[in-house]
Amino acid sequence: MRQQLGAVVAVGFAAAKGTAWRPREAVALDSAGVVGDRRWCFVDRTARQVLRTVAHPLLLRLTLVDEDPALPLVHEDGRRAAGRPEPTGERLTCDYWGRPVPLEVHDGPQAELAAAVLGRDVVLAAAPPSGVVYAGGVSLVSTASCAAVGVEPARVRASLVLDLGLEPFTEAHLVGREVRVGGAVVRPTAETARCAVLGAETLRRLAGVRDDLLLGADGDVLTPGEVRPGDPVDLV
Repeated sequence: MRQQLGAVVAVGFAAAKGTAWRPREAVALDSAGVVGDRRWCFVDRTARQVLRTVAHPLLLRLTLVDEDPALPLVHEDGRRAAGRPEPTGERLTCDYWGRPVPLEVHDGPQAELAAAVLGRDVVLAAAPPSGVVYAGGVSLVSTASCAAVGVEPARVRASLVLDLGLEPFTEAHLVGREVRVGGAVVRPTAETARCAVLGAETLRRLAGVRDDLLLGADGDVLTPGEVRPGDPVDLV
């Protein structure tokens, strides 16, 4: 017998690693996680490193519009670079948080705009599913938890934003349990430790109420499916 916990408020992801999170009308979950999530990344070819927001916060000023075949990369000041990326045939194995990730380099104007914003040479690369996702393939956070530390859910960048009631940090109670969200079933495996991407003031507030800077949870997809805002959230 299912126990209803609440409802989905928003779903979304960033199509390029480190860039702005975008809300979506729906997300598809498969065995690897959220389809399209961080499908692309910018890479320092010389250092063989995937660029991450924590080290390159200017990435957050960029948005990759992945539903357009021309893959426009848009800066918040209006600058724009678009053009279908073409694979160059070059393959790089790069470091991402200490683990090797195989990437396929693509040629496109997006890298030029990213380089201008970041002040360093970069290339655009395609990553394998969840290859440059830090933790689990799907992440979730509750609106009450975000409100408790005064942060907008979009800043947390979770795959699923959930209304689980007024009590904050109830995501912790879902770890290890099977949760149906819309047409999918997920199992949170751990609470999510947060970093400087949230901002110093938000981290200070979080540290005042939670040990180890934990906010939200991440985990695995057990049953693939589609999730939309308004879908119910149930314990299976």
